[in-house]
Amino acid sequence: MISYSDTALTFSGTLQTNAIAWIHSLPEIEMGPTRRILEDLEVLAAAGGFPVFEYSVGDRTELVKIFNELTSSAEQGLRPVVHVDAHGTVADSLLLAPSGEQIGWTDLIGLLRRLNVATENNLTCVLALCYGLHLYKKVSLKKAVPAYLFCAPPSEISVGFLEDQTLDFYRKVIQTSNVTSAFDATLGAGMKSLHCQGLFFQSLLRYIHTYCMGKRLQERQERIVTAVLKRNGIVNPSNEQLSQVRKSVRESLKPGQRLIDRFAPSFLIGRDADFKYEDIEKFL
Repeated sequence: MISYSDTALTFSGTLQTNAIAWIHSLPEIEMGPTRRILEDLEVLAAAGGFPVFEYSVGDRTELVKIFNELTSSAEQGLRPVVHVDAHGTVADSLLLAPSGEQIGWTDLIGLLRRLNVATENNLTCVLALCYGLHLYKKVSLKKAVPAYLFCAPPSEISVGFLEDQTLDFYRKVIQTSNVTSAFDATLGAGMKSLHCQGLFFQSLLRYIHTYCMGKRLQERQERIVTAVLKRNGIVNPSNEQLSQVRKSVRESLKPGQRLIDRFAPSFLIGRDADFKYEDIEKFL
């Protein structure tokens, strides 16, 4: 469902969640808050909450192995909240403290994408690391979205805030089965969230502005006109032939509902888009 306000639009949909996969890669000296949160999460799990799977990551090989295991489990029905507890930077992405290795945003988004495909777009990702929101700059309209719901800070974030809010976030998720409202009431004070439908909407807007308007559009049109004439064996087209081909190409490149229909199945991993092209036109 899509709804409008004066300044934004809001998406809502169904999400399956049945476990918490907590991945941490911190120096031993900084593990105190993580251990306290995990102990409390185990208490929630024992009282009927989601099971908690803890993964300690030392290096890149271990991280890839863990995501491969989660992906295999997702193919059998696992629908986790993946919580990444580590350090991050704008340029280098995820820091694996034990080994000192850096995992770039592109590599991390590839691991998340495979997992989200296996969950059939039911993955929630909480990146509890500084600048985690920068990961979504690497999202491609032509590839599957890396998570149904993605939560991360746009800049630095304090350990104290995470320790204060994280347990309450998961408690509310378990109690209400509403991840977005739980986030807004807790972690949302220091993080941002991105919904796959909203990300699809934004990606389409960027695509239209980049490829369907102005100089880039004119260049595309001329390339396609040349290709069509060559395909049809027309070396010296008449003015009428050139006019007809250009008109046909312009119509084919005009953005519309077919643009949503083209990208939605792969980007949203089988989910339908919650909006129509008329909704996009309101923002264009």
